[in-house]
Amino acid sequence: MATITTDRAPSSLQTRLTSPMNLVATGWALTCALVGLFILCDVLAYVWPTSALAHGWIRLFATEPDNIARTLVEGVLGNAVAAWIAALLFVPVYNRLAGR
Repeated sequence: MATITTDRAPSSLQTRLTSPMNLVATGWALTCALVGLFILCDVLAYVWPTSALAHGWIRLFATEPDNIARTLVEGVLGNAVAAWIAALLFVPVYNRLAGR
Protein backbone atom coordinates (compact mmCIF):
# COMPACT_ATOMS: atom_id res chain seq x y z
CA MET A 1 0.00 0.00 0.00
CA ALA A 2 1.42 3.37 -1.03
CA THR A 3 1.64 6.24 1.44
CA ILE A 4 1.68 9.87 0.35
CA THR A 5 3.81 12.21 2.42
CA THR A 6 4.36 15.93 2.24
CA ASP A 7 7.15 18.17 3.47
CA ARG A 8 4.76 20.61 5.08
CA ALA A 9 3.99 20.33 8.73
CA PRO A 10 0.30 19.92 9.45
CA SER A 11 -1.32 23.19 10.41
CA SER A 12 -4.16 23.31 12.84
CA LEU A 13 -7.45 24.98 12.07
CA GLN A 14 -6.88 27.49 14.88
CA THR A 15 -3.55 28.59 13.38
CA ARG A 16 -5.09 29.13 9.96
CA LEU A 17 -8.01 31.11 11.37
CA THR A 18 -5.89 33.45 13.47
CA SER A 19 -3.21 34.20 10.87
CA PRO A 20 -3.52 37.76 9.55
CA MET A 21 -4.78 38.52 6.07
CA ASN A 22 -2.09 39.74 3.69
CA LEU A 23 -2.75 43.26 2.40
CA VAL A 24 -0.75 42.92 -0.82
CA ALA A 25 -2.28 39.57 -1.77
CA THR A 26 -5.78 40.88 -1.08
CA GLY A 27 -5.11 44.04 -3.08
CA TRP A 28 -3.89 42.11 -6.10
CA ALA A 29 -6.75 39.61 -5.86
CA LEU A 30 -9.34 42.38 -5.77
CA THR A 31 -7.57 44.20 -8.60
CA CYS A 32 -7.66 41.11 -10.81
CA ALA A 33 -11.30 40.45 -10.00
CA LEU A 34 -12.53 44.01 -10.60
CA VAL A 35 -10.43 44.61 -13.71
CA GLY A 36 -11.55 41.25 -15.11
CA LEU A 37 -15.19 42.11 -14.49
CA PHE A 38 -14.75 45.51 -16.12
CA ILE A 39 -13.14 44.01 -19.22
CA LEU A 40 -15.90 41.39 -19.41
CA CYS A 41 -18.55 44.12 -19.17
CA ASP A 42 -16.72 46.27 -21.71
CA VAL A 43 -16.56 43.41 -24.21
CA LEU A 44 -20.23 42.60 -23.59
CA ALA A 45 -21.20 46.24 -24.18
CA TYR A 46 -19.42 46.27 -27.55
CA VAL A 47 -20.65 42.85 -28.66
CA TRP A 48 -24.25 43.52 -27.62
CA PRO A 49 -24.63 47.34 -27.53
CA THR A 50 -28.44 47.41 -27.23
CA SER A 51 -28.35 45.48 -23.97
CA ALA A 52 -28.11 47.53 -20.79
CA LEU A 53 -26.46 44.71 -18.85
CA ALA A 54 -22.99 46.21 -18.54
CA HIS A 55 -23.39 49.91 -19.28
CA GLY A 56 -23.86 50.91 -15.63
CA TRP A 57 -20.54 49.38 -14.59
CA ILE A 58 -18.76 51.05 -17.51
CA ARG A 59 -20.29 54.48 -16.77
CA LEU A 60 -19.25 54.16 -13.14
CA PHE A 61 -15.54 54.10 -14.02
CA ALA A 62 -15.29 55.83 -17.43
CA THR A 63 -16.11 59.42 -18.38
CA GLU A 64 -16.56 58.79 -22.11
CA PRO A 65 -18.16 55.37 -22.72
CA ASP A 66 -18.24 55.99 -26.50
CA ASN A 67 -14.43 56.22 -26.86
CA ILE A 68 -13.22 52.60 -26.78
CA ALA A 69 -9.55 53.20 -25.90
CA ARG A 70 -10.20 55.87 -23.29
CA THR A 71 -12.96 53.78 -21.70
CA LEU A 72 -10.66 50.79 -21.39
CA VAL A 73 -7.78 52.77 -19.86
CA GLU A 74 -9.99 54.74 -17.45
CA GLY A 75 -11.92 51.64 -16.46
CA VAL A 76 -8.86 49.51 -15.77
CA LEU A 77 -7.16 52.27 -13.77
CA GLY A 78 -10.36 53.16 -11.93
CA ASN A 79 -11.04 49.57 -10.96
CA ALA A 80 -7.45 49.05 -9.84
CA VAL A 81 -7.62 52.14 -7.61
CA ALA A 82 -11.00 51.08 -6.21
CA ALA A 83 -9.65 47.60 -5.46
CA TRP A 84 -6.64 48.92 -3.55
CA ILE A 85 -8.80 51.37 -1.58
CA ALA A 86 -11.12 48.50 -0.67
CA ALA A 87 -8.16 46.34 0.36
CA LEU A 88 -6.67 49.16 2.46
CA LEU A 89 -9.97 49.54 4.28
CA PHE A 90 -10.94 45.88 4.55
CA VAL A 91 -7.74 44.08 5.56
CA PRO A 92 -6.90 46.06 8.73
CA VAL A 93 -10.50 45.83 9.93
CA TYR A 94 -10.61 42.11 9.22
CA ASN A 95 -7.28 41.47 10.95
CA ARG A 96 -8.41 43.48 13.98
CA LEU A 97 -11.74 41.61 14.25
CA ALA A 98 -10.24 38.18 13.54
CA GLY A 99 -7.75 38.64 16.35
CA ARG A 100 -10.53 38.78 18.94
